[in-house]
Amino acid sequence: MRKYYLWLNHLRQMGTTDKTKLLRQLGSPEAVYNEMDAGTCAALVESGALKRAAADEILDSKYDGWFEEYEDSLRKNEINFVTPIDDDYPERLLDIYDCPLTLFYKGDLSILKEALCIAVIGARKPTGYGSAVAEAFSETLASNGAVIVSGMAAGIDARAHTGAQKINGRTAAVLGSGLNFCYPRDNFPIYEKLIADGVIVSEYGPEVSPIGINFPARNRIISGLSDAVLVVEARKRSGTLITADAALEQGRSIYAVPGRIGDPLSEGTNGLIRSGAVCVTGPEDILNDYKAGTEVKIKRKKPDPEITEIERKILNNMSVMPKFIDDLIRETGETVTAVISALSSMKQRGIVAEPVPGFYQIALAYKNDL
Repeated sequence: MRKYYLWLNHLRQMGTTDKTKLLRQLGSPEAVYNEMDAGTCAALVESGALKRAAADEILDSKYDGWFEEYEDSLRKNEINFVTPIDDDYPERLLDIYDCPLTLFYKGDLSILKEALCIAVIGARKPTGYGSAVAEAFSETLASNGAVIVSGMAAGIDARAHTGAQKINGRTAAVLGSGLNFCYPRDNFPIYEKLIADGVIVSEYGPEVSPIGINFPARNRIISGLSDAVLVVEARKRSGTLITADAALEQGRSIYAVPGRIGDPLSEGTNGLIRSGAVCVTGPEDILNDYKAGTEVKIKRKKPDPEITEIERKILNNMSVMPKFIDDLIRETGETVTAVISALSSMKQRGIVAEPVPGFYQIALAYKNDL
């Protein structure tokens, strides 16, 4: 039966929704394969129920040896696949109407069966603040056992994966192309580490290139694999909000980081909050919803005993969430030179981190109550 799921999924001239309707109508992918012969296809084309290109593709792919050729190609590319009838198919995806008929993957698929999976998504061209927030949230969530799910796109997605990878946490990427393509190419280091320590998945065969039409469809998988979706920055009309809409349809929880009024990159998140999304100002806001009512406390090492007075003053105005250096200067009342010097020293000692230039946060290895 698996090979028939593979065949039906492979058809590119039909969308997943149309395939799902056909599958439910005929009962199984094997029945679709057997009953969609030349006569049936011709009748459906004539009635307008099937496009000519889709009918031609169905008939052209039904030849002896197709399955063997395709599976051999997957083996050569070291790509595995699962279908909805397999025990290791991610259970969360079975809850959605148009679940992928085949899920290709590289890496450890079993992490998607973990108790808590959180999607972290947002703008492809975020602000420095948004980038730092995405990385900080993901680092903390991953350090508390959550699997970070995102789309490996530029911007917030990349920062989400990076945040989890910084502490060797578990993270999964859903691609809008076949697994042979790393898109964008700048994310290749993330891609390699995902294969080694996490997982990359796609409903598209390895030969499918990253084209625009694929990405809105893959967004339902990002939300489908997750218990909740966190939106960091998003414009009023964006692919990020498509994922949020899919999450709502799937019954997933939506969290959003509030942004500045009037900032285009805050319109999407602030709009979600107005519509009922949970407003969050720290990762603990999410974790506490999934820890059976017990308050989450991040485990950290004891502080450096040789903290100076100015360093202590800076740390008292910081948390694990990133803060802009100008705000630290204003809040501490210290000179620019003194604050920069102290931050540089603490960064070298691993007390603070600078996820993006100009934004600082307390490293997870240290307490924030110094």
